[in-house]
Amino acid sequence: MSTYTLEQVKAHCKPDDVWIILHNKVYDVTKYLEDHPGGAAVLIEVAGTDATQAFEDIGHSDEAREQLEPYYLGDLPDTEHVDSVDIYRPTFEQVAQSAVISVKKPSALSSSLLAVLKLGLGGAAGAAAISAYRHGWTFPHLPSISFLSSLSFMNISSSSHQFWSGVGIASVAQFSLSLSLGVWASTKLDVQQEFTHYKPHRPASTARLIRLKRSRSATVTQIPVLNPRQWRPFTLTSKVEVAPNVYQLTFSLPNATDILNLPTGQHVALRALINGTQVTRSYTPISNTKDIGHIKLLIKTYPNGAMTQHLARMTPGDTIEMRGPKGAMTYSSQYAQTIGMIAGGTGITPMYQVIRAICEDESDATRVSLLYANNTEEDILMREELEGLAKKFPQKLEVRYVLSRAGDDWKGYRGFVSGELIEKHIGGPGDTKKVLLCGPPPMVNAMKKILGGMGWAMPGAVAKATDSVFCF
Repeated sequence: MSTYTLEQVKAHCKPDDVWIILHNKVYDVTKYLEDHPGGAAVLIEVAGTDATQAFEDIGHSDEAREQLEPYYLGDLPDTEHVDSVDIYRPTFEQVAQSAVISVKKPSALSSSLLAVLKLGLGGAAGAAAISAYRHGWTFPHLPSISFLSSLSFMNISSSSHQFWSGVGIASVAQFSLSLSLGVWASTKLDVQQEFTHYKPHRPASTARLIRLKRSRSATVTQIPVLNPRQWRPFTLTSKVEVAPNVYQLTFSLPNATDILNLPTGQHVALRALINGTQVTRSYTPISNTKDIGHIKLLIKTYPNGAMTQHLARMTPGDTIEMRGPKGAMTYSSQYAQTIGMIAGGTGITPMYQVIRAICEDESDATRVSLLYANNTEEDILMREELEGLAKKFPQKLEVRYVLSRAGDDWKGYRGFVSGELIEKHIGGPGDTKKVLLCGPPPMVNAMKKILGGMGWAMPGAVAKATDSVFCF
């Protein structure tokens, strides 16, 4: 197997070229980015470096280690080996199912003999007391410290002598009976016997899944619809062409009352076997995280797009695998006071997701200014939805379209999104302001240069939710 130096590995540190080192072994994980359960950003962040410590700190399973084998390239030369990093392996101690104390149970015969002996001792004590009385050993003959003899100074009359003798006999008899009953009870209440000895009296029953009530008589199962580590099939129920080569795809959730529960700002990964190759791509749903029973995607097809062409060929009833949530940003009402959005084409999907969450939350006072760029007027996606929200919530949303090939009757902005338009509708940087970008890579790169020239802090190679300018 080949060897690679640290300098060679460091050269592969771009989002589309990611090499990492694990335990002195070199891996090219570029093709694994979309499949990584923790998201591509985690791997891009350690691109070109020794990621052993970070890998082990997370606590990857043996299955995760096996998934890396296809991406193995070679080893570091012996002269560049680093100290080994301990791999944490939890150990489990067998817990005993019996009591710590000795619980050896005597035989039935020995138990019976012991019970008879104890009862005999109790009876003998009673018999001895009665025999003593018959021989004239009454209480007055007992030592002076006894209770009855201590009463002599009170000049108790001889007529009461028989009464007190009867009291003494009754007391002895009661003591003997109590002792006998106590001995018998101790043989039945064996505290040395562990609880596992006794059979359960409550019959076992099959566990039932608890469902929680929601509004509109919906229910939420305890099992999430999406899993960030596990692929699950979803069935296509509807496909509508909303613009040239653009489709709105609706997939059903496992149950009609399920919700996707996808955090706002996050996306899902789709996987399909296309021409014998597993192809994975990520998309942001346009449906709301609380929409019941379905998930909607807006997809634009491209001639060389393997996944988009596959989706365009799908018909209702077909299935595709999904997993998630994925993404570095999760929106909340505390994200910013004002958000400037610059989108192009299908880059409107994450923007619409955030816009809808803001408008539908009465407690969210965030203001959004959207610059949406397209080629022609018919290319504008989600136009009816966007204008409906802008009309209903003018205090929250402002939408401006920019067309590069506008018709003669177009009254909006023409050309491309410029610094002038950004300055007019979004403005410069501020502590309570953020900018979101999503669209074709050339457009996004151009917007970064313009925003950087206006003083906005540019994001790093790995997008972070705290970035002033966040790229989906």
